[in-house]
Amino acid sequence: DGLAHLTLLRYLRDIGLRGTKLGCGEGGCGACTVMVSCYDQSTKKSQHFAINACLAPLYSLEGMHIITVEGIGNCRRGLHPVQERLAEAHGSQCGFCTPGFVMSMYALLRSSKQPPTKEQIEDSLAGNLCRCTGYRPIIDAFGVFAKTDDSLYTASPSESANGKAICPSTGKPCLCRNETDVNGNESSLLSSVKTYLPSSYNEIDGNAYNEKELIFPPELQLRKIMPLRLNGFNGVRWYRPLKLDQLLQLKSCYPEAKLIIGNSEVGVETEFKNAQYGVMISVTHVPELHTLKVEEDGLRIGSAVRLAQLQDFLKKVIAERGSLQTSSCQAILRQLKWFAGTQIRNVASVGGNICTASPISDLNPLWMSTGATFQIIDVNNNVRTTVAKDFFLGYRKVDLKDDEVLLSVILPWTRPFEYVKEFKQAHRRQDDIALVNAGMRVHITEAEGNWIVSDVSIVYGGVAAVPLTAGKTESFLVGKKLDYGLLDEAFNLLKEDIPLAENAPGGMVEFRSSLTLSFFFKFFLYVTHEMNTKGLSEGLDVANMSAIQSYTRPVTTGTQGYELVRQGTAVGQPMVHLSAMLQVTGEAEYVGDTPTPPNTLHAALVLSKEAHARILSIDDSVAKFSPGFAGLFLSKDVPGANNIGPIRFLQKKNIGPIIHDGEVFASDVVTCVGQIIGIVVADTHDNAKAAANKVNVKYSELPAILSIEEAIKAGSFHPHTTRCLSKGDVELCFASNTCDKVIEGEVQVGGQEHFYMEPQCTLVWPVDSGNEIHMISSTQAPHTHQKYVANVLGLPLSKVVCKTKRIGGGFGGKETRSVIFAAAASVASYCLRRPVKIVLDRDVDMMTTGQRHSFLGKYKVGFTNDGKILALDLEIYNNGGNTLDLSLAVLEHAMLESENVYDIPNIRASGKVCFTNFPSNTAFRGFGGPQGMLIAENWIHHMATELRRSPEEIKELNLHSDGTVLYYGQLLQNCMIHSVWDELKASSNFVEARKAVNVFNSNNRWRKRGIAMVPTKFGISFTTKFMNQAGALVQVYTDGTVLVTHGGVEMGQGLHTKIAQVAASSLDIPLSCVFIAETSTDKVPSASPTAASASSDLYGAAVLNACQQIKARMEPIASRGNHKSFAELAEACYMEWVDLSAHGFYITPDIGFDWNAGKGTPFNYFTYGAAFAEVEIDTLTGDFHTRKADIVMDLGYSINPAIDIGQIEGAFIQGLGWAAMEELKWGDDNHKWIRPGHLFTRGPCSYKIPSVNDIPLNFKVSLLKGVPNPKAIHSSKAVGEPPFFLASSVLFAIKDAITAARAEEGHLDWFPLDNPATPERIRMACVDSITKKFASVYYRPKLSV
Repeated sequence: DGLAHLTLLRYLRDIGLRGTKLGCGEGGCGACTVMVSCYDQSTKKSQHFAINACLAPLYSLEGMHIITVEGIGNCRRGLHPVQERLAEAHGSQCGFCTPGFVMSMYALLRSSKQPPTKEQIEDSLAGNLCRCTGYRPIIDAFGVFAKTDDSLYTASPSESANGKAICPSTGKPCLCRNETDVNGNESSLLSSVKTYLPSSYNEIDGNAYNEKELIFPPELQLRKIMPLRLNGFNGVRWYRPLKLDQLLQLKSCYPEAKLIIGNSEVGVETEFKNAQYGVMISVTHVPELHTLKVEEDGLRIGSAVRLAQLQDFLKKVIAERGSLQTSSCQAILRQLKWFAGTQIRNVASVGGNICTASPISDLNPLWMSTGATFQIIDVNNNVRTTVAKDFFLGYRKVDLKDDEVLLSVILPWTRPFEYVKEFKQAHRRQDDIALVNAGMRVHITEAEGNWIVSDVSIVYGGVAAVPLTAGKTESFLVGKKLDYGLLDEAFNLLKEDIPLAENAPGGMVEFRSSLTLSFFFKFFLYVTHEMNTKGLSEGLDVANMSAIQSYTRPVTTGTQGYELVRQGTAVGQPMVHLSAMLQVTGEAEYVGDTPTPPNTLHAALVLSKEAHARILSIDDSVAKFSPGFAGLFLSKDVPGANNIGPIRFLQKKNIGPIIHDGEVFASDVVTCVGQIIGIVVADTHDNAKAAANKVNVKYSELPAILSIEEAIKAGSFHPHTTRCLSKGDVELCFASNTCDKVIEGEVQVGGQEHFYMEPQCTLVWPVDSGNEIHMISSTQAPHTHQKYVANVLGLPLSKVVCKTKRIGGGFGGKETRSVIFAAAASVASYCLRRPVKIVLDRDVDMMTTGQRHSFLGKYKVGFTNDGKILALDLEIYNNGGNTLDLSLAVLEHAMLESENVYDIPNIRASGKVCFTNFPSNTAFRGFGGPQGMLIAENWIHHMATELRRSPEEIKELNLHSDGTVLYYGQLLQNCMIHSVWDELKASSNFVEARKAVNVFNSNNRWRKRGIAMVPTKFGISFTTKFMNQAGALVQVYTDGTVLVTHGGVEMGQGLHTKIAQVAASSLDIPLSCVFIAETSTDKVPSASPTAASASSDLYGAAVLNACQQIKARMEPIASRGNHKSFAELAEACYMEWVDLSAHGFYITPDIGFDWNAGKGTPFNYFTYGAAFAEVEIDTLTGDFHTRKADIVMDLGYSINPAIDIGQIEGAFIQGLGWAAMEELKWGDDNHKWIRPGHLFTRGPCSYKIPSVNDIPLNFKVSLLKGVPNPKAIHSSKAVGEPPFFLASSVLFAIKDAITAARAEEGHLDWFPLDNPATPERIRMACVDSITKKFASVYYRPKLSV
């Protein structure tokens, strides 16, 4: 008793089972997935299903069996095949999301009577997010468990004409059965795939892979279920009745009680909206609410029936009764496919979704349009029936009194010639809430020889506080024959029926209004087609058929091509990530998993709620009496300096002062929402949050600047941030007659949230009563943490130690922005002399840490009629936010990359960093490079439109060549862009692809395809010269093992694995003999952040330097030749007083840039790449999917091709999010429905990163062969950031498809398409008669920039 306030996740982690991770706390990322088993007394079978532990109330699982990732296998007793397969297939990078994927797959296998299909596997992973891998290796890993035709594998292999074996999976020639290969260096990432036997089904125990499989505990199977009455913190009471009358009795006693089934809504309200419910009644065991019956009039569906159960039931009913009576069932089933993720559907209920009355519920419009009725029972056992259309009264209000309970839903059968259709459009297809949804039904009857509408129902969700019925439209349609002549009047009436105010909540008014008409148009065409199949109306022409084709996603396929160039024992081989085995078993420890010392306090932040204001007072009088409260710390409590800032200006040749333009705690004025005002510490995380919420801050509001445009108008720029670079004479070129054409334009570049899976977190503790401070931090820059914590506490650097074992993703977001949270926690720890742990909730993390910079680019380009670029005049501005942070360096990098790969004889680029009242934006993979290159690609496409030529022709005509001097003075050496481009053209068969797309587009009016090729060159080095240094410590032990400590941080990119390979090859020992220790400031001092893609180059070279020192010392003894092993040699050296420890050091040679002169060599070398993408869009809704992506990269001789390909795929999918999916929405002039300065998209519920369903259907990655890089270790090249920009090929392929759609309407001129190319931007750019009713042809959807 006493734990009613706990979720399963909190309980698991409190008892030490920390393999299950906290990623978001709202059931949106899947990191907390576990498997739950329960025994069904009616069927006498065990049921197994995956759930989100972060939402599951602990007491809701009483009597159930919970299996976490630790339960299925570990490194000591052996890995489960699911775990082993994922590790071997390189399906784990940072590893934070990995246990969730493992448990989703495990639950699918345990719950399946037959081996699942590949489609089922992909569907089961829809509720799991990964930010590192790009999903392809995860799908490949789990694909071996899919249902297959065994004869394909057991029979003798079939062969193609040339004698190569045919792959049973793809039907294409493959190498896996060929003993010899034409090219001995060719290899496949999955060449050593183990095949696992299909699982056998056991009705009680589920699938058993081996005798170790955990069975459902017999004691639970025999246990008698009892009603529960339990308590929790703050007076929370939990009841579990077993009968309907018990429930009604409880409801009469507690009318305000919350009924709980899946807790997917209430859990979010209590966690993020500070909602408090005193009494919760779990109705999971009330049999009367779990009815699923086929009756004469329709289906009776109990209100507590889980959505996953409903899916299975509907499939069965449709199969048994055919399509005539089940049109409604089919519509609901189709809608459920895109309803949330598997884990949510497994617990969420029909009644919960109805009674929550969410305006964007996917099911409520369908209940209303299908004529469903709801049965309601009161505490006196009186049952009444209401039609679904009358049930929803207002925002979150329903026709249900406090003493009533929703009993069941009656879904009527459909009649002959009655058609029901569902519609939904969201930012992301799978596991996303609707922007607009709808349910539509029509009944056609014959009258006087004509087929007319006798009954129609049109209901929309996502357009008002309640689902709206299109009453006028319905009345107009009744009695009329459905034909094209009705459409225009129906559209006009729909506009009246479904009005959206200019600043309606949710925004996107023009788009959402267009969707209401688009959905009706699709419904009209659908019904017309259905009637035609029965010979009762004229059919659709082929072009119009594309409007009613439902999206079906085939299984994803991936191809990886590379050569193996082995160097020594390990370098060049596709080794598995060193931590992979620990990650798949949940044994890998992150900061949040570290066991806390006794007496540890937990921290929560007091944050500003105003964008710009003066602090008048801070009142903690209520907070002080909050349970567990231990202290509130403000700016006055900081022992050292409250001002911090990570930037050091370079003044000519001298290093200038550090710019301390930020504060740990705001002292007088707050300059953004989310700025830290204070930190509260308490005995638990929940108590700290509760106390922080009780701190009352009063403000005097000041004017705020909330966009780049506002900053430019107000002259609001960070000081000393104007930059200018030039080459040739731009003015003279424009003034002369050499330019046949001159174009001007403006590019808006959207920002992006890092969404690393592990939130920001730090554990700080005092040593020797506060004389020293130690910390473990999730950071890319331990030295920066050490430096700023020392500064804030007034301690010397020698007394502050920061350690980092691994982090769950960083992408730049933990380079500088993690510092302030460690500094804040250290103040509390130092003052109280107690350990303090701070872990940010996902919404706080997103709201406070800054994102990728949004940019505004203004260009003027002159060129010839042949397409040769002659001059570029460019102005760029980035949104720095409220402190400078790294914004100037980001701007500089954007300027350096702003010509991309194109020769421009005359160029002038200027840039400024805007000061705005948003949290300071910061580093993000690419560091300004992608923004600069995206602006370049936009004006290239603008040129192509003017010249009526393909963009690819213009690009190819202007590509750099070896020996080119870039506009900032660097000489291009070993330029591989032509080789990369030519290989990609051949690999993607670009010419044939263009022809195929043109044919498709000519035959389809409402679906269009587009293709694009995009090149990149990415400079490798920190552009701040002094940061290009690295240190490492290598120690050889007498047993022959080697310990390496270096300054880089492992964050999933495989840095430690590559460094170990370098050490192993250098010392000529197996990789298993090398261990990489945690990164620690007391081992390697003053390390640069792990960033700029340069860590393998820098730390690899430093480790190699240390190994060479040790080898040189060992050489005299080794030369005697009487040692059988390295261990014997190490022992002999030790006996002869040879130092077996060495500190290695490396600096990048021959680089440096002078911004005053605007010339220099900022980069050591360039990584080149190019990508081809093909997409298909739905022009009526803006929906899209990527059919194909083909990537070619020049990575020299790869140190580890498996890791490098994983980086390419992961970067591409993250880039796909930036290019086409992930939109940040801030309270600004463009989004007046959001409070000024507040971030609306601050969790996976509202901010959508790509899921497994969004990756290209055909995903191909190839590494250029035979191109060693003389500038880096072992002839390799950096890989982390360069591939990111290549995902813009998807953006430009979308634009190509939109161009085809606009051409149908006669619009051939240039149009802007901002990133991300969300459904809103795609739909509104596909101009047609519907969009013209709401916006002009040149309408540009609003973007927070």
